Amino acid sequence: MFDQINRWVSDQLAISSGPSAYLFLFLGGVLASLLPCVYPVYPLTVNFLRNRKSNLGKFAHPLTYYAGLAFIYFGFGIIAALTGGAFNQVLQLPFANLSIGLLLFAMALATVDLLHLPFFGGQVESEKNGLGGTLIMGAGAGLLSSACVGPIVVSILIAIASGASETTFGLTLGAAFKMMLFGLGVGIPVLLLGVFGMNLPKSGKWMMAIQWVFAILIGYFAIGYFVKGLNGLGFSDQMANYTIIGAILFVFAIFQIQSVQKTKQEKTKTALYSLLGVIGFLTMAANVLPSQVGVGNNMTASNSASENTEQKGELTWHLNKENAYSKAGETGKLVFVDFHADWCTNCKAFQEKTQKDEQLNAALQNAVLYKVYDTSSEFDKYRNDPRFPELKIGIPFFLITDASGNILYKTSDFTKTEEMILFLE
Repeated sequence: MFDQINRWVSDQLAISSGPSAYLFLFLGGVLASLLPCVYPVYPLTVNFLRNRKSNLGKFAHPLTYYAGLAFIYFGFGIIAALTGGAFNQVLQLPFANLSIGLLLFAMALATVDLLHLPFFGGQVESEKNGLGGTLIMGAGAGLLSSACVGPIVVSILIAIASGASETTFGLTLGAAFKMMLFGLGVGIPVLLLGVFGMNLPKSGKWMMAIQWVFAILIGYFAIGYFVKGLNGLGFSDQMANYTIIGAILFVFAIFQIQSVQKTKQEKTKTALYSLLGVIGFLTMAANVLPSQVGVGNNMTASNSASENTEQKGELTWHLNKENAYSKAGETGKLVFVDFHADWCTNCKAFQEKTQKDEQLNAALQNAVLYKVYDTSSEFDKYRNDPRFPELKIGIPFFLITDASGNILYKTSDFTKTEEMILFLE
């Protein structure tokens, strides 16, 4: 259901113009706020605002928090207009996904008082109740939610980039306003929780149970970001899951063996610092060992490159455009183009799908496959082609053409495999 909401909003934004486009921007934000991965923002809002007070009245902090969330989207619009959507590329980096996962994990621990994060609320002292901190926290909530509603945000950025032949003050301001409208929609539940959530009862065993439910929910999405980030670093899903389980067990073990005289917050900090030390050591080891034993792997990659093809399971990807379209002309098959980068987590996720999704794999076997790496000169040619404003925003991007290069289908959403299969068949 949520996937359908996501796609419906993206499609409406793509075909709408004029006043209706602005309406769909706001409504799209409201519907995007229903996506499950936005849920961690809600307990964050309640926890932070519960004890915040102001001489300006009970609405001062909720409205300021809401303004901070909208402001971060306003900033996204400016970045989109000035840089061609570079922010979207940043969100594809493994480091960005691991950082978001780490922040969500810290929030999960703080929700059940296993970690003390003064900036996230809890027993906030009165002298720290200024509106400035609330504005920053709202902006942080906007940053978290933006990572969850990627396909919709990308559709807005594409619409901005497609009309951006040159950067002007008017274009930049218009792009910022469009993104802010979307952010205002995303923040509606946050605003309502901020206004009415502060009146929730604070005591009772049932409240502790709810806190644990929130913590588990936030932790679930944290794991999702960890897996995505590790995929971007070359880990398979299975390896990523085993790594995460091992890290959790390590933290739990270090927590348990510490003195009972320590507070649970102190024990959690020590366990997390210990894990950080282990990760640092393993990272250094991983950077040293490949230089000593990685000759064989380099040889395999070199042989593949010399043949202008890349083998992934049963799928053979051409790395040369001329060869790919020449074969398409000979066989009468369609050409499936995958714009790829090794740093792009969603590119890696799609690569996994091509092996695990049997229908997609079968459909791709009936086409000529052409992979364009972001480091190739051909990538720049496609990016400067006015037919592909999506590449100004970033990758992944997928294209289906006939043997003559006529466009049949294109998308930036790696999850739309059913549509890809439909066009390929």
